[in-house]
Amino acid sequence: MSERNYDETRKAKMDEMLLVMPGVKASKAFGYPAYKVNDKLAVGLFENGIVAKVGPKRVKELVGQNGIQSFEPMAGRVWKDWVLLTGNFEQNKALLKKLSNMYLRKQAHERTQL
Repeated sequence: MSERNYDETRKAKMDEMLLVMPGVKASKAFGYPAYKVNDKLAVGLFENGIVAKVGPKRVKELVGQNGIQSFEPMAGRVWKDWVLLTGNFEQNKALLKKLSNMYLRKQAHERTQL
């Protein structure tokens, strides 16, 4: 897949925020920068927003809030565990950090259960 256009400033801010967390590594998804936690896709840039894996229960709680919608990477293909954060990055930065921390804890717990 070819390289996509994205906001380099947003990527730099996400690198700064996420790559210092244990178990987080830079990756790619859909040709966009993404971040994996323990080798599982967790967060990424997508078109004009940021996608985050939050789980289906959390999706229902978050969708409809300012700048948060269901993630539909292809028409008719909604990912039930994911949200798309759009709009002002600074507005969603705290939420993104909270969601990333929640995902990190979940992944750490799952690894201890193996």
